[in-house]
Formats: sequence, C-alpha cells, structure tokens
Amino acid sequence: MKTIGKVQSLQYTLFRRKNCRNVTIRVMGDGSIRVSAPYRVSIRTIEKVIEKNLMKLKVTVENQQQQNLAYIHSWDNGDHFLFEGKPCLLSLQPSNEDSVDFENDIFKICYCGNKPTKEEVCRELKELYRGYAKARLAVLVLQWAQTLSLEPPPFSVRDSLRRWGSCSARGFLSFSLRSASLDAEDLSYLVLHEMAHLVYFNHGREFHALLSEYMPNWKMHQRHMFSLQRQSELTI
Repeated sequence: MKTIGKVQSLQYTLFRRKNCRNVTIRVMGDGSIRVSAPYRVSIRTIEKVIEKNLMKLKVTVENQQQQNLAYIHSWDNGDHFLFEGKPCLLSLQPSNEDSVDFENDIFKICYCGNKPTKEEVCRELKELYRGYAKARLAVLVLQWAQTLSLEPPPFSVRDSLRRWGSCSARGFLSFSLRSASLDAEDLSYLVLHEMAHLVYFNHGREFHALLSEYMPNWKMHQRHMFSLQRQSELTI
C-alpha cells in the first residue's frame, strides 16, 4: 500500500509493510523521501518521526539534489559514467568502421560517417552495460547458489530505472543493467539479497538474519547502493 503525504515543505511516499517492525525513512538517490511503516502505526505517529528528523532530512535532500546536477550527462566526449564502481570516460572517435569497446576505464565508441546522436550513444552504452552485467552476474549467481546450497536460478537483465533487482514468486531473478555500475562487493550483496528471497520470500527477521550470516556488513552496501541510484542512471 502506497500513499503520498507532506510535512511542511517535504513530500514523502509512505509504504505500508506487513513484516515491517519500525518506521524507517530513506532519502532516495533522486532526493525523494521514502517511508516504510507497519500498518498499525498511525499517520500522525509517522509524521511525528518525520518532524523529529525534519532539519536533517532537508539538508540530506538538498545535498542529494545538488549532487544530482553533476550527473546530468552530455553524452559526448569527456562525459563520465559509473561502471564497475568507478567513473569511466566516454570517448567518441571517427573511424573507418563502427565499434563499441571498453578498455582501460574508457568507453570507446568509433563511428563511420555522422557522429552518433545522444540517443544512439545511450543505446550503445546500455547494450554494453547489459553484456557486462550478464557476465558478472552469472558468476555471482553460481557462487551464491553453491554457498546457500541452492540450485542456480534463472535470471535476466533488464533496463530497470528504479530497482536494482527483484525475485519473483516462481524464483526467477531480474537485475537492472545498471548493476554493471556497481563494484564487486556491492554487486555481490545485490545477488545475495535477491537469492535470499529464494529462502525467505519477504523482508522479515529471518531474511535479514540470513543476510547478516553471510555478509555482516550488508547494510553498508545497501546504503551505498541507495546513494548511487541517481549516479547510475542511463537516461537522456
């Protein structure tokens, strides 16, 4: 269940969760505020929690919005894109043939004829991200399947703007092609998180206990991934 609310000048989105025990507030990568709370907690109680943290939230939202200005892409020479945990350079070069490659932290797009448009550069980078994501994820899915004593589940890589990953009730995993932007440890946490849903299809106490057992610092990786939400976007 999702509702929209406002405390003074701050708008928030409230998500009611069955297995949620406390009121939690997160400032997302785009500067929006997301609140999770149990069904039994009243709106007034939720907004009191927001009011208590109002100044801190305003500063965090403002900082996030200012940072986001730095992530507006030109899709031209000299632009940078987050890839494997690092900002990597985009290089567009005229050539005798069209090619796309990634080497030495540089996205090299060679073109024959007209210089590619922003839309064309975006499409080429997304396909490159998709290929790298598939290769890296395949290794981690197999590793975590062995660690958790599970059969390796099928998975796909999609152009998801919001979610890093998901697990269906049938045990099919889906990952965003943006996952290629994550470093090795964050990506490993992402795979563990989704595969843990094959054991506990919720976000309850047992689910979090499993994460803590196999990756004690999982909360650090979760927070870091939230902070990269805007920076990892591949949108024009």
